[in-house]
Amino acid sequence: MIYLDNAATMRPNAAALAAVARSVEIFANPSSLHAPGLAAEKEINAARAAIAAIIGAAPAEIYFTSGGTESNNLAIFGGAKKHKGRRIVTLKGEHPSISEPLAKLAARGDFEICYDMENFSNACLATLSHVNSETGEIADIQAIGKAIKKQNPGAIFHVDACQSFCKIPINVRSAGIDLLTLSAHKIGGIKGCGALFVRQGISLAPLILGGGQEGGLRSGTENVPGILAFAAAAKHFWQNSTANFAHVAGLKKRWTAENRPNESPYILSLEVDGIAPHVILNALSAKGIHVSTGAACSAKKKQKTGEKALRISFSPENTPEEIDRALEEFGKCIEKFC
Repeated sequence: MIYLDNAATMRPNAAALAAVARSVEIFANPSSLHAPGLAAEKEINAARAAIAAIIGAAPAEIYFTSGGTESNNLAIFGGAKKHKGRRIVTLKGEHPSISEPLAKLAARGDFEICYDMENFSNACLATLSHVNSETGEIADIQAIGKAIKKQNPGAIFHVDACQSFCKIPINVRSAGIDLLTLSAHKIGGIKGCGALFVRQGISLAPLILGGGQEGGLRSGTENVPGILAFAAAAKHFWQNSTANFAHVAGLKKRWTAENRPNESPYILSLEVDGIAPHVILNALSAKGIHVSTGAACSAKKKQKTGEKALRISFSPENTPEEIDRALEEFGKCIEKFC
């Protein structure tokens, strides 16, 4: 099997799987006050600190969630409820976990959605992806953060870093980021776990109420295996980030001779005139080569609407030989269906 759908999810790495195995012994509820519960809480706090260090945050600013979608929803709904202003600034083509919450807020008549990432006057929130999950385009979050804080210091700046965390350096302080979405399974962790960085002093309305876990921002018993695997995967990926970046950049260059400096090397978006992307996807899949037609969350919708983009996404585990084989089969598809 040649797996080239890593932007949807990566294979869990050895560090994450070892953490899951170790978590079997840390089975107590982290909210319990007995010794096993306190041991579980200690492990979670160590994971919190490890993830915070990668983005230049304080451990207390990391709140664990069920994944990127929940973190984005919490940032948008929670931020919009707590802060004054009726304008929310975003970009076209955002991930559905950003665009659909914004559409719901607009449908209620509570907010105006603006697609001008240069005008932040009267905005309560600016929200965008650091790396677009379908095209791989990299947003200049340093410049955007600086512009927001200059024009409107009271506006919240939210960045979805699901496709960039541990792959492209992020410092929440220097970029002026207030909220940052993270996901475990995009970097070799396991599904069902993510986090939201919330800068100290930013107030959010929680979406899930209950026992008051995660500082009251996200109630529910913590996913100890997922959290420990998340931290282990993040530490492993981040320690090798420079080598990983160079490796996947070489793989992408092997596929396309084009110079795409404003794109993540982890994602390649292709359009083939005259061929629906799912036709190529199915033909490659029959050969054991697995790609995507875009963000996995909305791939089925895209097939119905006739989108032309085929997404190939790389991981450090992919080899040049795999890419050469995939390219060969891709060429055969083009010859067959054009």
